[in-house]
Amino acid sequence: MTYFLKSGTRFNVSTKEAMDLHESLPAGTYTVKFDKMAGCFYLEAIENFEVRGKIYGDTVRNTDRILNTFNDRTASTGVLLTGEKGSGKTLLAKMLAVRAADAGVPTIVINEPWCGEGFNAFMQMIEQPTVILFDEFEKVYDKDDQEKMLTLLDGVYPSKKLFILTCNDKWRIDSHMRNRPGRIFYSLDFKGLEQDFIIEYCQDNLKNLSQTESVCRVAAMFDQFNFDMLKALVEEMNRYNETASQAMRMLNAKPEFSGESRYKVGLQVKGLDIPNDLIESDVWVGNPLTNRINIDYKVYEDVKSNNTVTDADDPFEADWNWEGARFTQEDLKQIDPQAGKFVFVNADGDRVVLDRVKEKTFHYYDAF
Repeated sequence: MTYFLKSGTRFNVSTKEAMDLHESLPAGTYTVKFDKMAGCFYLEAIENFEVRGKIYGDTVRNTDRILNTFNDRTASTGVLLTGEKGSGKTLLAKMLAVRAADAGVPTIVINEPWCGEGFNAFMQMIEQPTVILFDEFEKVYDKDDQEKMLTLLDGVYPSKKLFILTCNDKWRIDSHMRNRPGRIFYSLDFKGLEQDFIIEYCQDNLKNLSQTESVCRVAAMFDQFNFDMLKALVEEMNRYNETASQAMRMLNAKPEFSGESRYKVGLQVKGLDIPNDLIESDVWVGNPLTNRINIDYKVYEDVKSNNTVTDADDPFEADWNWEGARFTQEDLKQIDPQAGKFVFVNADGDRVVLDRVKEKTFHYYDAF
């Protein structure tokens, strides 16, 4: 039997077998495409997300909370997930999609800069609850296109959506999306793995458990030690039966790449604290676990008593020269991996404390 499918003023001839109609979008994963010939958007099914293996950290707890909030609210809900690749944000996004599918909710992945009235209207034609995943949002959408997305995120449309935006740099997100729970209800910043996460993973996967602390020490070198780094490090240690420092030698994971290899210096010589203004540089740059630590400081000669002192009443009338305190990895006495604090004491009794500096970066996006 012949059927006539009407689209606007146009009728297309079709058979019943070719007409596979659904009252709702089946649970699954889709992406948005645009038919230039027909001048309309459409959905194309893609491979569903999968989450395998043990889930560490608070991913499950965050998934439960986000979905519970989405189900509880009458309006759409926006979620911003920020962090470097491998930090865990993508895992959370996948978990949300998988759990949503279990509840019969489809996921639509947006990986092209669709925006404007036509796109908004198309999205609102999907009236059922839906997860909309914008992957690497700040890379796909430039500043102007992000502004065009505000109307969609405002939730003024009747349909209910869970908007998930992943991004590497939150400062590239339009300022009108930040501190606006009406548009983005949740904002999670993935800055790196907590020590408890690292220890639990090592207990499950590291062959030589006595090296767990060495993994924590290496992690302390990075501002954002992510899961990709941890997984690769443990894999390399297991393969060659090495310490974490030895395994890091060839891995594509270097503290200097993270931008957090600067340490505030606190120096003590012969039981006396050396003032910062006498230290050549009160900031040390390097990796405390692999680099020698050389701290140079001024020593004044007291003209009246011929005694060496670390300060002078009148520096302009005193002679001085440079002295140095030297430390190696064998001198490491104490480490606080969470705070990034290292204490070294050498054979001469000299003591240096290195405190990792958390640097703030200026982003030009905030200037506008």
